[in-house]
Amino acid sequence: MPTPRITVPLSYQGGKQRLAAQVVDLWWPTGQPFVELCCGSGAVSIEMLNRGFAPEDITMVDAGPWGRFWQKVGDGTFDTDRFEERLDDLPKDPGLIQQALLTLSREPVADDAAEVFPILQAGTFGAKALWTADGKWKNTTFRSYWMPTATSSRRSPVNPMMPMPDTLRRRVLDVVAAMRGVHGACADAQTAPIPSDSVVYIDPPYDGTTAYGHTLDAAALAGDLTHRNHIVFVSEGRPLTDDAVLLHAGRAKGGISGARKVIANEEWVSAFGRKPAAPTAAAAAA
Repeated sequence: MPTPRITVPLSYQGGKQRLAAQVVDLWWPTGQPFVELCCGSGAVSIEMLNRGFAPEDITMVDAGPWGRFWQKVGDGTFDTDRFEERLDDLPKDPGLIQQALLTLSREPVADDAAEVFPILQAGTFGAKALWTADGKWKNTTFRSYWMPTATSSRRSPVNPMMPMPDTLRRRVLDVVAAMRGVHGACADAQTAPIPSDSVVYIDPPYDGTTAYGHTLDAAALAGDLTHRNHIVFVSEGRPLTDDAVLLHAGRAKGGISGARKVIANEEWVSAFGRKPAAPTAAAAAA
């Protein structure tokens, strides 16, 4: 019986859930260790897992709260009871969730930060990234519950979380079970330890988008990693190499008011270094 596919825990600015399969196709199949730097919600690592790649051969690095999340998921210390307890504290009335998240975000960052983080992140306005500094949650602006009016073109409500608590619970628990064994790290991508001879995917905040509380020169890092015998792919809103691949050239977005606008949102992946090695016959048959 095939293993059920898992999905990303929640919506996240810059998340690659729509494009993960296209991204992985650029190096699939591979018999080398896989590293995702600036991994965020881990869409590309999850796609690798869904294709049968072993979690033990995946390294996930993020300098923000996602790094803590994946570290605890990988080493088996993510406290699912605490996560569910915090989730159950949210009011059942969706109109009250925004204030509850704001109150939760004002608590000091504590030992359960990895368990609290997905709850807060799921409610952020525009799915923009949260981070922590000086023991506090930062960029804490949360979505409100919106109901359609007689004059609005949208006829369905806008929920205060993406996804809502029941779906978030299921997704997080599925991820915790399936991704145990990954090597997660809350670390700077420029200094994180990387297994030798790896395929490395870097997905930094794009130029001109909301910063995540830290900066990274992805092209410079890619150049350094290729000199250390890694194969590197970098996502960016513009090509970084002559043979960069355009995955997505923009889409129309509709607002609550019904007004539509086209926002340039190009998705480029640039390759650095040699071609990935195919898996051995034994690995392919496993």
